[in-house]
Amino acid sequence: MRLSGPPALYAADRAAHLHGHDRSCPYGGTGTPLCYTTSRTAHPPSATPTTERPMSAPMPFRRLGRTGLHVSALSLGTVELGLDYGIAAPGHFGRPAEADAIRLVHHALAAGINFIDTARVYGSSEAVLGKALAGRRQQVVLASKVSTQGPGGTGLTPADLRRQMLASLDASLQTLQTDYLDIWQVHNVDRATLAAADTLADVFDHARRSGKIRWSGGSFYGDALPLAALKTGLFDVMQVTYSVLDQRLADAFFPAAEAQDVGVVVRSVLLKGVLTERADHLPAHLDALRRRSQAFRTLAAGSGLAATPAQIAIAFALAQPAIHTVLIGVRTVEELADNLPATAIRLPESLQRQLAALRLDAPDLLNPATWGIP
Repeated sequence: MRLSGPPALYAADRAAHLHGHDRSCPYGGTGTPLCYTTSRTAHPPSATPTTERPMSAPMPFRRLGRTGLHVSALSLGTVELGLDYGIAAPGHFGRPAEADAIRLVHHALAAGINFIDTARVYGSSEAVLGKALAGRRQQVVLASKVSTQGPGGTGLTPADLRRQMLASLDASLQTLQTDYLDIWQVHNVDRATLAAADTLADVFDHARRSGKIRWSGGSFYGDALPLAALKTGLFDVMQVTYSVLDQRLADAFFPAAEAQDVGVVVRSVLLKGVLTERADHLPAHLDALRRRSQAFRTLAAGSGLAATPAQIAIAFALAQPAIHTVLIGVRTVEELADNLPATAIRLPESLQRQLAALRLDAPDLLNPATWGIP
C-alpha cells in the first residue's frame, strides 16, 4: 500500500529507483547498512560502530521493492530468541539466555545483516531486541507484526480491529524502545483479514501519518492468499514461505510480485529445520518430511560444493530473483556463522534442477502450524 511520502531517510532510495539486485555494502562504523550508493547526493545518517568483527565477506544487499530500502540478502528472524521453537533436536532447541541473544544480534549487525523481523507473539523477542538495538536503531530495518484476530481466533468489528491494531503497535514500539517501525506487518493474513481491507488501509494510513510506521506488510502461508493479497494493493512488503521443498510461489506469485514491485521477504527456507540433520528427530507422523530431508542432504553431500546442506538450501532461495531477503532463524552466534557463507554460493544449473525436483506438493506437510510441535 503506497502511503504518504516516505521520510527523508528513504527519499534518495525512492528517487534513484534502483532495480538492480545484489550490491556489496561492507559494514562500516561511519555509515549505515541501508546501502546508499555513491551516485546519490543524500548522505546516510551516522551509525553507532559495533565492536564485533564481521564473520564473512561483505554482505550483498538487494532493493526491497517499492520501499526503496536496500536490505541484506540474509535477515535475522527472531522467534527463537523469544520462544522455544522448532524441532526438539538435542542441542538445537530452546531460547538462548538474554545476554546470549543480545550478543547474537550484535554479531548479526557486524556481519552486515540490517533487516530484523519480530512479532508481538514471539514471546520475549521484542524485549530482547529493544535492549540489543539500544544506540543501534539507525543501523537496521526493523519489522514487527500485529494480529488481526480476536480472542480464540474470533473475528473483530472494524472499530475493534482498529483499536486492537493500534494498541498492539504502541506496545511493540514501547517494548522495542523505538518510536517507529520500518515495516509493520499483519501476522498470518487470512481471508477474513483481506475482507477487512478498507479498515486495514485506514489503520495503515493513520499509523504512517503519525510517524509510527514507514511501510505496510503482511505475512502469509500457502500460495493462494499471497496472490489474493497482491490484488488489494495493501502491502508494500510480503513475507512468504519458500524452500527446496516448498516451491509453490515460483509458479505465479513471484512474477506477479515483481510486476507490482512488492518487496518479498522469505521465511522457512529450512522449513523449521527439516532441511538439516534436525529432521532425524521429527515425530513418526512426519516420516515423509524426514525421507525428503534425507534425499536433500544426500544430494547436497554429493554436490561437490564446499557447503553444508543449510547453506545450499539458503543459496537455492537466494538464486530466485524475486526474493529480496531470506530470513534465517538462529539461536547462537555459531549457527549464524554457519549460515553466512550461503550468500557467496553460486549453485550450478544442474544442481538447481536437481534441487527443484525435490519439490513437495503437500500443503499440510509444508505448513509447520499443522505439525503438532512448537
